[in-house]
Amino acid sequence: MLFRVLLSLLMLLTLNGCIEREIYTEIEDPSLIANPPHALNIEDPSSMLKTDFRHDPDAPITINLIVHCAKCTNAQSRSLGADFDGYIRITVSEGNRTLARAQMDYKGEATPEEVMQVYRHLMEKLQWNHSV
Repeated sequence: MLFRVLLSLLMLLTLNGCIEREIYTEIEDPSLIANPPHALNIEDPSSMLKTDFRHDPDAPITINLIVHCAKCTNAQSRSLGADFDGYIRITVSEGNRTLARAQMDYKGEATPEEVMQVYRHLMEKLQWNHSV
């Protein structure tokens, strides 16, 4: 009985660590904080990003979603720490200059919920209080 309880606790702690993935965030231009643009050029080929920013293809600031799937099949690489299948990256840029970005690894296939988790995290760091 005690063994089952300890095993259950160990599994819960392990799964909890897998569910809560770290989101890496970098703000290159601090002047963006608390200064959201009126519109964004939204580049989202996957159509998983839901935002209430007005989409304007001519807007100077672009938000770009990349869902990258790692296609590594090398057994040695996979055994040496390839504990993710890809990453979700959201980048805010102006021209060729990166202003801010957030990225999270994922396992399996990227879901719209994971994309939105990265998006909300970036919006929180930028203090762009648009509700989604």
